[in-house]
Amino acid sequence: MVHKIKILKFIIMFVLMLLMAVFSFLAKGNVETNLMKTILPSKIVNSTSIVPMADKYSSVIKVVFESDNMSNLEDLKKSFISSMDKTYFDVSGTDFSGLIDKYLSNPANFLSEKNRKLLREKKYDEIYAQSLNNLYNPAGIQLTSIEKDPYLFLDDFILSIRKNQEGSSYFDGRYYDFMNIKMKAKDGLSPDLSNKKIAEIIDIQKELSVKNSRIYLAGTPIHSYYTSIKSMVSINIICLLSTLLIIFLTYFYFRSVKMLIPIALSIIFGMLAGYTATRLWFNDFQIITMVFSTTLIGIGIDYSYHYCFAGKIDKIFIKNLSLGLLTTIIPFILLYLTNIELLKQISIYTIFGLCAIYLFIIIFYPCFDLNKAEKSLNFQPKYYKILFIILLIAGLTGLIRINFNNSLTALYMPSKRLLNAENLYNKVSGNFTGETQFITIKGSDIENILEKEEEITANLTRNNIEYFSLSKILPSGKRQRENFNLVKTLYETEPDNYSDILTDAQRLALRNMVFKPVSFDKKDYPYLSDFLLPDNTSFIIAYTNKNIQLNEKSVQTVNIKRDVEKYMKSYSNTLLKIFPVVIVLLTCLFMFIYGVKKGLKLLIPPFTGVILSVGLTCLAGIELNLFSIIALFMILGFTIDYSIFRAQNDKQTEDAVFASSLTTSFSFLLLSFCGFKLLSSISLILFWGTASAYITGYLLFLNKQSNSMVQLTHEKN
Repeated sequence: MVHKIKILKFIIMFVLMLLMAVFSFLAKGNVETNLMKTILPSKIVNSTSIVPMADKYSSVIKVVFESDNMSNLEDLKKSFISSMDKTYFDVSGTDFSGLIDKYLSNPANFLSEKNRKLLREKKYDEIYAQSLNNLYNPAGIQLTSIEKDPYLFLDDFILSIRKNQEGSSYFDGRYYDFMNIKMKAKDGLSPDLSNKKIAEIIDIQKELSVKNSRIYLAGTPIHSYYTSIKSMVSINIICLLSTLLIIFLTYFYFRSVKMLIPIALSIIFGMLAGYTATRLWFNDFQIITMVFSTTLIGIGIDYSYHYCFAGKIDKIFIKNLSLGLLTTIIPFILLYLTNIELLKQISIYTIFGLCAIYLFIIIFYPCFDLNKAEKSLNFQPKYYKILFIILLIAGLTGLIRINFNNSLTALYMPSKRLLNAENLYNKVSGNFTGETQFITIKGSDIENILEKEEEITANLTRNNIEYFSLSKILPSGKRQRENFNLVKTLYETEPDNYSDILTDAQRLALRNMVFKPVSFDKKDYPYLSDFLLPDNTSFIIAYTNKNIQLNEKSVQTVNIKRDVEKYMKSYSNTLLKIFPVVIVLLTCLFMFIYGVKKGLKLLIPPFTGVILSVGLTCLAGIELNLFSIIALFMILGFTIDYSIFRAQNDKQTEDAVFASSLTTSFSFLLLSFCGFKLLSSISLILFWGTASAYITGYLLFLNKQSNSMVQLTHEKN
């Protein structure tokens, strides 16, 4: 009968795991990689233009071409464009031919800001001198015929557009050109496919870059690619080393690796349960949730080791395991109440994952025929005392240097090569070192939007703020008429200019020309759609460190960096207010269960771990941020279990706690060397917290009984 019950439990276990695995594979919804959607609350994501701005801005790959002569430069650029997969990369921004054909139909409608100002002020002599200079400039362009545009207004207009879009330049003895290509979200571009396509671009770059001609890549997609690749390599190495440590500890204690089977199954069961619950609870699965989900392994191993060393499930074990589960999920329940998408997902994943591991151990572990621990470690308290004193002094010293920095730049530091590529792009393109800000404009139709843009850009020009906008490429009908009237006034006022070039009939035709507005269909010109958002909204890109103040209700200024940092700071303050609440709840719970004296004693190790983790992290010169505070919640969840099981005061429990803390601390220590600064900084604070809490607890709960058991075990061995 007992044998049949075991078989039935095994069947139920594998069926549940199979169902969750199938659901995970077939689950609808995207894996969200957008950091803005990860950090910002849902109501902000849906009610502002921050996320659409970030989507457009973060999908652009910046390309710089360098060569020793102009001919090679042009060949290099053509080869690069022809080698790209146009299915996934949009290069329409590199082709102005369609727009130019439209401009040529009525060239008098299009004026640069410089020429508009000269015409308004009737500085016709300057215009005439400028046009002659452009006409006879061997490096200049001439798109229109003299009889249609004798002052080359259209050429100057197009040059003003291309200034921050494309164009060759020469400095430091080399020729340069640049372009922007945009990644298409065709059929929902997954992170894996996105990385694959970026890898193809990088391969093209390497293939075409030779001694005298080189290609440089920059932009958010390139940074994301190298960061993800570097992080995945680090994480794979860390997982391998952590697995080897677990195998070693399991074999050392139990003289058998078969113990790894239930441990692995419990963790897989918990991770599948957490993932299934998160996918059912939320529309999209945040990519950072995946990263944090690996912490579930550390807690899952803790629960498994405690069972393996106990060798049975009794009332004391169930009480300790249940209390450990409760005290761990309390901080995560409070994280859910913050209404931050990322924190809510982490909390749901962790809560359901831990509950699944708990149930797996209670229900299924008795079905496995597990060995009892055959060996034990001989701990030397004096070494722990010395180490604790060092950590205490260093941690308290570090608290003096505590500092918070919720800037995005503090979370990511690009490599020197990528940083040089960004600087070269800014130098070649003429972009400014100031922050990139966006001004969104909502209007009733495209014409209304363009008119509003022109009012705003006039204000930007007066304040010497560089910008790029849809209206710079496509003037409104009202602006086109103004331009036309300014040009026609010139033709009527200065009839003798170009008398030696134009015939009388041609000059008469210019004076008698009739205004015809030029319109564009954005369906025929996808490049124009890059400046349009849903709901009749467009945006202007402004390059400035100044705060742009606009009073119109239909206009909104979006500074992605500042706005996201503002929310991160707000969330950090919220979590710092919640953290004392967690401390009070845990203190009350422990005093109720264990009594005042013992309850407070049990809480000393995790609280010490939190304090020393902050101090040691700050001593290392690392500034705290939103994710550091999240790590403090996790330290409490990890280390409070050690105190609960140590309450039994037996040697087997101490071995289980040692094995659990060693595997957890070792994993976080390895992860702190990861190339992704965000992940490495969080892992470092988790390492200090778990290690400090273990050492504090070991010294605090060391007694004569455990010492005698250590000595007895040592004599037997």
